[in-house]
Amino acid sequence: MIGKFRLYPKEDGFVAFIWLIFILIPIIAMFPYDNVDKQLALVLLGIFVVTYRNCLFNGKWFPFWMGLMYVISLFYTLYFGYIYLFIYPAWMIGFMPMKKKVFRYYYIALLCMLVPVPFALNQLPEYMTNELRITIFVYGFFICAAPFAGRSIRKQAQLRKQMYQSTQRMEYVIKQEERYRIARDLHDTLGQSLSIMTIKAELAGKLIVKDHELAKKEMTEVADTSRGTLQTVREIVSSMRYVLIVEEMITIEKNLRTAKIILSTEGEELTEGIPADIQNTVSYCLRECITNVIRHSKAGQCKICIKKTATDYLFIVEDDGRGMGQSIQGNGLTGLRERIESVDGELEFTQKNGTKVLFTVPVNKKEETIND
Repeated sequence: MIGKFRLYPKEDGFVAFIWLIFILIPIIAMFPYDNVDKQLALVLLGIFVVTYRNCLFNGKWFPFWMGLMYVISLFYTLYFGYIYLFIYPAWMIGFMPMKKKVFRYYYIALLCMLVPVPFALNQLPEYMTNELRITIFVYGFFICAAPFAGRSIRKQAQLRKQMYQSTQRMEYVIKQEERYRIARDLHDTLGQSLSIMTIKAELAGKLIVKDHELAKKEMTEVADTSRGTLQTVREIVSSMRYVLIVEEMITIEKNLRTAKIILSTEGEELTEGIPADIQNTVSYCLRECITNVIRHSKAGQCKICIKKTATDYLFIVEDDGRGMGQSIQGNGLTGLRERIESVDGELEFTQKNGTKVLFTVPVNKKEETIND
């Protein structure tokens, strides 16, 4: 069965073809194509483009296509002085996933292809030699360095992908832990209470004929147990409304990544000792700060720093954007200040080389029940 034709790999997208725009340089330079040599060079350039496209798929024919790219690049270098075509295979062997040993073989082959270049300069006209000597030296340096740069960039991309996957797994684990906690609370509280209510209701049903007073007493206890169970349910529901800082950080990281803003953090481990209701308030404040960063700052980077002193937890949110101008008070910061003050904290902000929001909450603030 013939598979569906694809112009470029799905994971790379069409962006891999953007670099082919530099192929226009020799196409324009050789115009008009008034002799066989130029016509042959144009055909080889078309084959080069096809070869480049095939190498992107990294299939079993990859060594063949790579070798063909080497040969065409060498041809253009020797006959026209266009050494920069070697940059394409140089970057290719750096970006393609391969073992270090295989990478070494391709790199040595690349160096071998460059060996004839200095000797080829002697065959070119003198005026071309003088003009191309420095250019070829500069391009040669970049060609030798390109495979290592490409390999480094590919590793960084893999690390970012792994970090994203790790974040996704962490988010799933947190959700699962929350489900298990709710299940344990329901089992440990409601299960026992409902069992007691069932036993007392059955006992009252048996006593209602023999002893009305005792049956009435049992039903009263059933009612008391029911009210206690209802209060327990309210407490469980209330605790479910808490948002921990570590959970909010996952959402923050995801939103900033979508907005193409780089996030860096310090001191996240310090949040473990903060009471749940205070974490809920801080999570809301962090969310509001990040919302302002995304909507108004046009920043490229955002940093969240958490510190602890003897009396306070200190939270700093800063970005390298343009600030929020005169509208800063209307961007949710008034409500943010009110929430911070509700837990005896303080808030301040500055606008210099971006926006910096700083707020504190007391270390010894007692946990309270949220009823809003």
